[in-house]
Amino acid sequence: MKDSINELKSEFKAKLLFWNNIQSIKVKIALSLLFIALIGLKVFTTVLTFDWLSDLFS
Repeated sequence: MKDSINELKSEFKAKLLFWNNIQSIKVKIALSLLFIALIGLKVFTTVLTFDWLSDLFS
């Protein structure tokens, strides 16, 4: 368990270091929008899947 926590911490530090090394604000904004779009797409498809399943069983 402790190894998993240490691995997560090191991954987080690596991602934070990558983020801090990006100099361009435009790239940071583009990455942020891409991340938000991916989350939105996941939520949207999940809602549609559950809506389709509920219609199937009713």
